[in-house]
Amino acid sequence: AVPSKGKQWYQRRVRGKMLGFLVLVICLSAASSNSLEARVEQLTELSYRSPVIKLDEDKYRSFIRTMPRNYSMIVMFTALAPNRQCKICKEAHNEFITLAKSHRYSRTFDNRVFFSVVDYDGGASIFQRLKLTSAPVVLHFPASGKRKAEDKFDIERRGIAAEAVAKWVKERSEVVIEVIRPPNYTNAILLGVFLFAVSGTLLIKGNSLDFLYKWKYWAITAMFIMFAMTSGQMWLHIRGAPFAHVDRASGRTSFIHGSSNMMFVAESYIVAVVNGAIAFGFILMADAPKDPNNPNSKYMAYGGLALVVFFFSVLLAVFRLKHRSYPYSLLF
Repeated sequence: AVPSKGKQWYQRRVRGKMLGFLVLVICLSAASSNSLEARVEQLTELSYRSPVIKLDEDKYRSFIRTMPRNYSMIVMFTALAPNRQCKICKEAHNEFITLAKSHRYSRTFDNRVFFSVVDYDGGASIFQRLKLTSAPVVLHFPASGKRKAEDKFDIERRGIAAEAVAKWVKERSEVVIEVIRPPNYTNAILLGVFLFAVSGTLLIKGNSLDFLYKWKYWAITAMFIMFAMTSGQMWLHIRGAPFAHVDRASGRTSFIHGSSNMMFVAESYIVAVVNGAIAFGFILMADAPKDPNNPNSKYMAYGGLALVVFFFSVLLAVFRLKHRSYPYSLLF
């Protein structure tokens, strides 16, 4: 049996250790709380200076990897250096800045979400840690828990517009952001130039407006609009796709994207020219029989047929580049 004095000493020693452990836990908790408050205060101060906070390795470790967090981080991973030749990166970054400014200068601004950016040339190690092989990429780092598949913004499906990203931010963080864009006078200037041109034309040709009743002018205009729309110009305007892609390793330039979910500006021009050549071939074949006495009618018909066959083969070849399993072809 343990003597009474020894037993009392043993109990006091156990109580002392328990009390010390409790004090240590309280101190660690207070330190953690102070660290979190300091990080939030620092992030808030940085967001006052610039709505989009630039992250390097140290800031990424401090603001994102350090736990706990009571705030969400919306991070754009991009490559803005001119030698990276990423046109969409610049456009996506501008939209991201618009969104961050709308949040920062809104009346409902709070510190539940912060916006930041990581450039590849200043944070290549962060790209490698997250296994990112392309840019731009927008990720949501939640206040608690692990990132899910939905915490990666789908640029190919949703586009790069600030309004689309704001909707996604609301879904992931429940923070509502009303996008406020600066005034854009481009449309007003274009409208003024158009009205000036129309007024000048009516003033000069006021006594001779017969050209407005010629169907060929309207047919050509309608065809240009049709070729522009069917070639993907509106899609490119919404998505902000690059003109082409240059492979850094081989130096090879690709004018046609190999995926059915994406296209280049040069690709739309190719499709528009091909469609125009096919349409012109059909016009030649349709007009050839109208004047059977014309010795050139036969050549018009043969030329139109050659245009249709050749350029339709090109169109099928382009389609097969984007849909590898497509089985049909014509000449090649």
